[in-house]
Amino acid sequence: MLLRIDEMDLRILDLLQADGRMPFVKIAEQLGVSDTTVRTRVNRLVRRFGVKFVVDVDPNDLGLVYVYLAVGVQGPALARVVERMTALPSVIFLARTVGTHDLMAEAICRDHEDLMRQLDEIRAIPGVVRMDTLTVLRVEKEDWRFVGLAAGRG
Repeated sequence: MLLRIDEMDLRILDLLQADGRMPFVKIAEQLGVSDTTVRTRVNRLVRRFGVKFVVDVDPNDLGLVYVYLAVGVQGPALARVVERMTALPSVIFLARTVGTHDLMAEAICRDHEDLMRQLDEIRAIPGVVRMDTLTVLRVEKEDWRFVGLAAGRG
């Protein structure tokens, strides 16, 4: 069976991206459907599409060091580097990319000493040939509300 996200799902997701704590009753009112319909669709989105509800906190506000890592990998080692980096607790996001670097990662470290240890550990992974590090001093904008683009409304 083909799993699809339809226009109603996109509208529900768009509202939840604006306010993840919005009651299903309020979403239902805005969309002109029952709260049971909203609840059923949200449960399906969670179960089948991996939709998650999370609390987003700026790591800097917690006194942590937040960095972006751009990693270049020697071709055949890519799968091994991905496996090793995903196993690192400090790496909270890892994506394969196209361009100058093969991987883009976000990492959270306790302090600068921890950051240096993590960087040394990544550099020691066989196949890592270069790495650029960008330390996030302050998050100026963070907007996860992109579902409207999928619906042609952004």
